[in-house]
Amino acid sequence: MGNKKVSVVVATYNQEKYIGHTLESIVSQKVNFEYEVIVGDDCSTDGNAAVIKEYAEKYPDIIVPILREKNLGMGGNVADLTMRTTGEYVAFIEGDDFWIDENKLQKQVDFLDSHPDYVACFGLCQIVDKNEVRQENLEQWSGFMKEGGEYTLKMFQDYVLPGQTATSMYRKVAYGQLQQKIMASGIDPRKLIDRSQVLCMMAVGKMYNLGEFVSAYRYVLDENSGSWSSQNDFYSKENVLNYLQGMKDMEKIAEALELNLNFDERRLFELNKLEDNRNNFEKKDYNEIFEKILEDSYDKQQVKSIHNKRQLKRTVKKLVGKK
Repeated sequence: MGNKKVSVVVATYNQEKYIGHTLESIVSQKVNFEYEVIVGDDCSTDGNAAVIKEYAEKYPDIIVPILREKNLGMGGNVADLTMRTTGEYVAFIEGDDFWIDENKLQKQVDFLDSHPDYVACFGLCQIVDKNEVRQENLEQWSGFMKEGGEYTLKMFQDYVLPGQTATSMYRKVAYGQLQQKIMASGIDPRKLIDRSQVLCMMAVGKMYNLGEFVSAYRYVLDENSGSWSSQNDFYSKENVLNYLQGMKDMEKIAEALELNLNFDERRLFELNKLEDNRNNFEKKDYNEIFEKILEDSYDKQQVKSIHNKRQLKRTVKKLVGKK
């Protein structure tokens, strides 16, 4: 198909219900350039691959189907698809989200073409449920930028992203600029998705949010929906520990890329959340989470101090209650 101006990467798994709308929102884009859509079905067990084949047959000059016989996992799927891209710019969208602005790609290309010192451009996203009804109450609590402008490392440290995955567009050459640093640091490229990818890109250039709604993020908690949120947005020991480990991994990546990153404020937030929900965990699970927070923290004394104060408060409350 040759080099294109933009490569759109769609990593998808078991999203038969949604992938058609995702692809329709992509092929409906109004642009003055050629683009490709590389869709990777990660060995789905539903009819996801069949829908992708249908769109590939309908749009053979745009859609490149990658139908796997072995599951690679989200990280492996995205990494492989990204390596296949030929475009000057790379946009990402997951198989259950969709674009709501038919000029999304054109606007971002125009920005990056005219701002060579920027490596990425994002937009705002709406949050919708499985029936595509907008959930504005959830949007105010989302971890994405709420208005346009420059993105900073301080925002990243506060756990705010420049935009949801479906709003993103990266400059392809930036991946090459990162390659040497990544190889020297021993960073696993399969981990460079979403938040980690944003962090790495900040080592080579600036990022910007257009301040316009360009996509819809489907927030679905139904089991077997294929959505990220259905598997990860629960307050459980496993998810908390994965979240804490993710922060530590990103600090290590930042150090390797010579970026100053410290998530201690987030760890204190998680500590207080843990204390507030102490009764939801068995003692051994509570202790495991606390020890992880303590181990990872730079300021361990502050963690111990808050922990001791919360314990003392609980003890006093019990004693008062017995009188």
